[in-house]
Amino acid sequence: MHLRHLVLSILLAGLVVSTAGATVRTDLTAAAAKGDVAFILVTDQGATGVAEARNLARATMKQVKGSTLIELVRSDPANADLVAEFRLAGAPVPLIIVAARNGVLAGGLVAAQATPEKLLAIVPSPKKADVLQALQSGKAIFITASRKGMAAKSGAMASCAAACGQLKDQGVTVEIDLDDPLEAQFLSQLKVDRATAEPVTLVINAQGQVTQTYTGATEVASLVSAATARAGGCAPGACGSGAASSCAPPKK
Repeated sequence: MHLRHLVLSILLAGLVVSTAGATVRTDLTAAAAKGDVAFILVTDQGATGVAEARNLARATMKQVKGSTLIELVRSDPANADLVAEFRLAGAPVPLIIVAARNGVLAGGLVAAQATPEKLLAIVPSPKKADVLQALQSGKAIFITASRKGMAAKSGAMASCAAACGQLKDQGVTVEIDLDDPLEAQFLSQLKVDRATAEPVTLVINAQGQVTQTYTGATEVASLVSAATARAGGCAPGACGSGAASSCAPPKK
């Protein structure tokens, strides 16, 4: 999904709707600060099906612990900056956009084509949200998928950290626990075998393309080369210019 092309107080069952006095950007910032998933309902004057779209978003949110409903009226001058930033000027409305818990836009659907299941599928796992955030910042990503006890784990992570350091501020590292149930779907999307006996390293360039996959120990030079290469495949939901962590290895 090309994120740049896509977009790039009432209480009801714990779901929060934007208050009239607050700006949409303020609400988005507040949601990210709380670690909430934000469902952004984009509407406009004269749009039909708004009530149905709102109900759809609320029905979906009942299945997402810690979620917020934010409404954005496209024709409101106060929202002009976000309309331009998210490229909403010509988008069909009502539109439901999902922002991850770190605030990054993960995707969206025209309300008429959406279902709770389809919207839930857009909500990214924590590590996928980190990857999307890095991509939207225009950075390459070194992903290490491993589990505790793997002999080559520290070496793989050290190589990624070194490669990331050579890219200076143009790269980030993301570590994924192969046994983390929250990341099972993302690992499947990345085509990583969770039963692997060795760590798996994936390199995603700044365009969101998976340029190389390695198993076991990896040379730093190869990682750097892969990070600046171009390939045909994309990380799930990633293609498009788009931090996850610093280049330093994660603290144990």
